[in-house]
Amino acid sequence: MTPSVDSPPPPRSHARGVAGQMTPRRGVSTRTKVVAIVAAVALLIGVVVVVAEFGLRSFAEGRVRSAIVDNLPPDVTGDVSVKIGGGSFLAQYAAGTFDEVTVTTQNFEVKGVPVAATVVAHDVPTDQSKPVPRASVTMTLSQAAVNAFVTIPGSDEIVLGDGTIGYSGSFQILGLTFGYDATAVATPNGPDVQLAPSGAKLSAGSASIDVGGALKAVVADPISICVAKYLPERVQLTSISPTAGQVVVTADATDLLLTADALKTTGTCG
Repeated sequence: MTPSVDSPPPPRSHARGVAGQMTPRRGVSTRTKVVAIVAAVALLIGVVVVVAEFGLRSFAEGRVRSAIVDNLPPDVTGDVSVKIGGGSFLAQYAAGTFDEVTVTTQNFEVKGVPVAATVVAHDVPTDQSKPVPRASVTMTLSQAAVNAFVTIPGSDEIVLGDGTIGYSGSFQILGLTFGYDATAVATPNGPDVQLAPSGAKLSAGSASIDVGGALKAVVADPISICVAKYLPERVQLTSISPTAGQVVVTADATDLLLTADALKTTGTCG
């Protein structure tokens, strides 16, 4: 009697087994490729946006620079650099305002006198017919520049010292003329700069008699110098910081129109 032998189980379909093993690998490979393509496209878009941002920002900065240089008065020479700050240029442009625009002078001269200035304007509208809400100005002037623009009545020269403004003058007693040298502290006062005398002495050759009391009386009152006539009407000085040979002056502007006519319209003093 032939022993019974259990029939071996039917072999699995090789095709199904292979398919069962290969299908997940094909899915993973496909997803990886899709992710890689999406990442590459996103990166490419990012690069394009960055290049566009940089290109448009640089283009706009160049246009602003050209507009400033082309509209300088005949007695003003030099160049400026322009930087548009803030976040995305495209977003700012779409919103109609730039968060911050900085203009810095380069080799700048006014009537042949060197002037260094930096202007920082905030919330600058893209529409030039609208005013800039606020801006700050920092100027550095040499002693020669100060004397070219400003005079003190009775004084031939302004001398800049550490925290003080020096000037000279004269007064008469009994037909005699006495010269003196004085120092003062300068502070902005609306459209004027006010000089508060801090010290005075007779100049050489004027001390033959005692006129100390008269000298004190002469320099007791502050001196007001109109500076508004040199500035656009919506610009006012905020600080004056003299050192030996130069002075740093700051000013603020509000609702300032950046048009040639508006910038040429200066302030007035009472």
